[in-house]
Amino acid sequence: MVQADILKSLNDGSAPKHLRIFAAQGLAPLPPREMLDLLVRLSEDADSQIASQASHTLKNWPEDQILSQVQARDCHVRVLEYFATKAAAAAILEAIVLNPSTPGSVVAQLALASSPSLLETILYNRVRLLECPEILQNVKLNPSITGEARRLVQEIEVEFFSSKKKQYTVERSAETVASSAQSVELESESLPEDLCLEGLPLDPEERESAILERLAKMTVRQKIWHARFGAREVRAILIRDSNKEVASTVLQSPKLTENEVGAFAAMRSVSDEILRQIGNSREWTRGYTVIHNLVKNPKTPPLISQRMLFRLQTKDLKLLTRDRSIPEAVRRNAQRTLNERSASRNAL
Repeated sequence: MVQADILKSLNDGSAPKHLRIFAAQGLAPLPPREMLDLLVRLSEDADSQIASQASHTLKNWPEDQILSQVQARDCHVRVLEYFATKAAAAAILEAIVLNPSTPGSVVAQLALASSPSLLETILYNRVRLLECPEILQNVKLNPSITGEARRLVQEIEVEFFSSKKKQYTVERSAETVASSAQSVELESESLPEDLCLEGLPLDPEERESAILERLAKMTVRQKIWHARFGAREVRAILIRDSNKEVASTVLQSPKLTENEVGAFAAMRSVSDEILRQIGNSREWTRGYTVIHNLVKNPKTPPLISQRMLFRLQTKDLKLLTRDRSIPEAVRRNAQRTLNERSASRNAL
């Protein structure tokens, strides 16, 4: 029996028992991707001895090899489903959630009993949430849900489902904020007096304190006006404002420069929502500095960071692999991207 026929018989369950036991021990001469898929198939074999052996082999399979497979876009869905339901290590579950090939139904199951940190990762993928609303429902049923995760769920439901929006776009959100700012501009009675920076202390810390003191006396609508039309120093403060609408309006300022956005991307004091908006903007992610600062920022949502790894220079990828401040999943994927580049160069 040739190898192709053996593999076919193993996959369809017609192979002799001794061959199935041999494969269930992980001894079949197959690439890791096909081996894991076969073991998952055999874990459901009608013969309890074979199923038990395959399950035992999977349980003891090296974690790093499982991780590399569940991160791959071409990973078999059956493998993703198996490890999502077998109390796998946190890193493996995170990789499954971050893999765009993972079906929404699998993530929905994970959402029922995930850790708080994994719940936040699940909520990052707005496209998947729109395709599978069951995920949001299960997040709310999770006994480990935090107040922040519950706030995100409510925000997503109001923003996307109540208005029947069909796709997630930063541009549309930006237009909404811009429209809000324009309404402030048109209402003359709500326009604030100019925030004059003349006469303020020259010392940076004292100067910022003085500006903060003046901003603290303003209404939200006045802050929005300054976020859109104010000076550079004011924008640098309002981008960190606790009010989401105020902070988001800064990104719509016609005066905003790429250097400013690069500085925002490096700030650890801005909200992850601001970093997400920058990362999802085609306009602001054209420049290398913005991309580099986003990936280095530990507050940047992992989904955003990992999407940009391939655009980083090799020297910066090497530094990322040793950076313990960024999420573990981003660091591992930086190493993986580095290895792939090295393999490509060696193949030439």
